[in-house]
Amino acid sequence: MFAQSKSEDNTKIVAPVTGKCVDLSQVPDEMFAKRTMGDGAAFIFSGDTIFSPCAGTVKMTAKTDHAVGLMSEGGVELLIHVGVDTVELNGQGLETLVKQEQHVEIGTPLLKIDREFMEKKHVNLITSMVVTNGKNAKYKISGVGQDVEQGESEIIIGTGIVKKGKKKGYADLAQKIIENVGSEQNVINVFHCVTRVRFHLKDEKKANDDAIRNLDGVMDVVHGGGQYQVVIGPAVEDVYNEIIKSGNFKTEQIGNDKNNDNESVENDDEKKGLLNAFLGLMSSIFMPVLGILMASGMIKALLSLLTVSNLLSTKSGTYILLSAVGDALFYFFPVALGWSSAKRFGIKEMYGITLGAILVYPTLVTAAAGKTLYTLFAGSMFSMPVKMTFLGLPVVLQSYSTTVIPIILIVWIASLLYKWFQSHLAAVMRPFFVPFLTILIAAPLGLMVFGPIAMLLQDAISKIVIALIDFNPGIAGLVLGTFWSVLVVFGLHWAVIPMFAINIAQNGYDIINPLIFAGALASMGSVLAIMILDKRVKERSVAIPAFISSFFGINEPALYGVLLPRKKVMYKLFGCRYWWCHCWICGF
Repeated sequence: MFAQSKSEDNTKIVAPVTGKCVDLSQVPDEMFAKRTMGDGAAFIFSGDTIFSPCAGTVKMTAKTDHAVGLMSEGGVELLIHVGVDTVELNGQGLETLVKQEQHVEIGTPLLKIDREFMEKKHVNLITSMVVTNGKNAKYKISGVGQDVEQGESEIIIGTGIVKKGKKKGYADLAQKIIENVGSEQNVINVFHCVTRVRFHLKDEKKANDDAIRNLDGVMDVVHGGGQYQVVIGPAVEDVYNEIIKSGNFKTEQIGNDKNNDNESVENDDEKKGLLNAFLGLMSSIFMPVLGILMASGMIKALLSLLTVSNLLSTKSGTYILLSAVGDALFYFFPVALGWSSAKRFGIKEMYGITLGAILVYPTLVTAAAGKTLYTLFAGSMFSMPVKMTFLGLPVVLQSYSTTVIPIILIVWIASLLYKWFQSHLAAVMRPFFVPFLTILIAAPLGLMVFGPIAMLLQDAISKIVIALIDFNPGIAGLVLGTFWSVLVVFGLHWAVIPMFAINIAQNGYDIINPLIFAGALASMGSVLAIMILDKRVKERSVAIPAFISSFFGINEPALYGVLLPRKKVMYKLFGCRYWWCHCWICGF
């Protein structure tokens, strides 16, 4: 609530921009239009900078650069939110100019907007400014319906400011929230973003929405993206910390918007569909390994350049060492993805690392290339060579280096097993039997079920490619060019790559490799566009090495680091208007 001011300036809240001041009901965002976050005003303006409307301290900056929280010297808590659905831009076109706990004066620049980018994206930049702690304060909103001047026009005027008491505690509120979400036993994990405490619950039906909404300190309850979201406002971090203390949640159950790789801030709300959810899942799994993936891709690109220009022999010690450095992550990809998948699915990372290491264990890799005992479904399109047995059951082995889908599925199954054993075994048995049973069941299931499924998919893709080429190379180019990047995302492109060498050995040339260039060029072009349009240094630091790697044929950094986190770019990449490009490139 507002503090008793010593001077008029302490409660002076002015326009953060020059433009038209409008009522919050005109904001096409229910949270602001219904004043759930608090009362205030909105602004329609043409500038590219949001300025501080008061003297005070920055209390919150959004990870996605779309909002700033302030505490004025008079105790007014303000939330300034730029635009509608700007959180989905993941920071593109926006730049925060201040840091948390930084002192600001009236007129200090807070946020920078790339107007050209926003216009191309057709983003509504109506900006809301609301008082989030004004429930018991006496104040009035001024200037609605009028043209206002940044730094001059008063918008929020205190008329009877309630004195500030001692700092409010949130222990009681946290305990009541836990009780009304169905107790700590109903919580899978909990984290927070800039305004909300977000729960993944075992059973959302156990949560009492009305009881939580009526709690002093809670603004609303929202169901979205598979989450149970309790809207708190700027005090969200204090409430979240008390929830963690009261619920005694374990390390794997907690996180926040700054260090939680499981969710992007407010990016999985009400609009999530199945495809969006899948792309978000894949993006969140790959983000933790993105930096080293970029480095590996750059090293492989450098090696390609050196060998093509005859500056380095593939038989030299330098090449062999650098090749190991560049290839290591790709060879042991299941280990890296096992680690990040475990983080994503809420279990200890060592489970994912161990399961990934099992997939590339040398003895199993050797066995995959060994003698076939017999063939399952012999004579059918589903025929699979059995290399060994486990408890009398057939095991169809393959090389899992560079694969993606098998390890993600295995870790997901392991997470279900882990959580089931955690909730059903006696506490004294958990330290030993939970890891023992989880690994013992998940690993054989992965090798006997998910690996063979991936093998069937790869074999089917190989047969489809051969059939398409035999039918018409132009149509094959259209299909391969369109879906090549999808195959790479799933790790299924290895069903096609061996054909390059086979064709060269048999015919002296290969027709398939040129056909896939359309998809690779489309990906590279998309990354180039992002490099040109996105002015932010942190985004270019990812896009530039991804572009260079793509130029030399290593497409993974571009896909996982640049395109997957940008779902709209992915949609356009595979949209119908690109099919003509693929056809033209392939000569169809």
